[in-house]
Amino acid sequence: MKRNPNLCRTFCRILPLFCIMALMTVSCGPTFYILDVETSRPSVSGVDLVGKSVSVVYVNGGDRADSLFSAELSSAFVSTLESDYFGGDSLVTMFCLDRRPDADYSDKRQMIDLLVETDSDVLFVFDTPSFSAGTTSVHVEADSSMTAVGSFPFSVDLYVYDSMDKRDTVRHFSGTSVAEVSASVSGTESQDGISYLLRSNLGDAARTVGKTSGGKFAPGWKAEEIFFYLYGSQEWYNTYYYVNGYRWQKAMDIWMSMLDTPNMEKKACLEYNLAAACYILGEYQLASDWLEMSENDFQLHFAPALRQKIESRLK
Repeated sequence: MKRNPNLCRTFCRILPLFCIMALMTVSCGPTFYILDVETSRPSVSGVDLVGKSVSVVYVNGGDRADSLFSAELSSAFVSTLESDYFGGDSLVTMFCLDRRPDADYSDKRQMIDLLVETDSDVLFVFDTPSFSAGTTSVHVEADSSMTAVGSFPFSVDLYVYDSMDKRDTVRHFSGTSVAEVSASVSGTESQDGISYLLRSNLGDAARTVGKTSGGKFAPGWKAEEIFFYLYGSQEWYNTYYYVNGYRWQKAMDIWMSMLDTPNMEKKACLEYNLAAACYILGEYQLASDWLEMSENDFQLHFAPALRQKIESRLK
């Protein structure tokens, strides 16, 4: 599956405090520093989008007013996801799909077929909204102009399939609300014409629903302290500054270049640091593999705490 190119930026947030604590256990041994970060947690919906490519599909049922509503809702939903996960970059793809007679978006096979077509890890499908009979009225303003106002109850069904989720199931979310809208009219429109005109102007209501729905999938954040080991040489100091600048690849390249050391404690520290970096980047299995190598080479003080963090994310 594809990886999100902005994973490093979206998975954690470095807090203002970044300190180095020079606690010398022995003169030739390692010191350590603490990286204060906020790491993401799954949203209140239980869906975790960190590091995943995402597509949003809205279904066109044939009614122009409904299609416009769905398009505005989906666009606002996409913008919210991009703001929460991708720093505002346009990395979520959106598609319009004409409804098929046999469509059943709770069917995992159909969702997988759509997932393949959209070339993404996670697929959101907004089914055609369902509007109940609304109420409309026409008011004459002080300047003799006429304004129609309407109130339209509606419901929306959202289906989500995450190909990287161990649950391997389609999740269904639904919601109901009432859209309030007004529009200028000439007074010559029929009752049906006024109703259709008002429903065609539900963009503001649709955007509100889309933004609110997207917020349900926003990641939570948890403050964490991540420990890194440091030795007193220029190469190690360089990695400290790269970590401070959030330049993970630079730091990891240096740590990996030093792995041939005969000093098993130093090697374990390098492997531990690589595991800690992978954990922050959301590469939990790789983090576990690096930490296992570290634990086999030398028993480091901070390894058990990091192991606990990694295993909590692998569950």
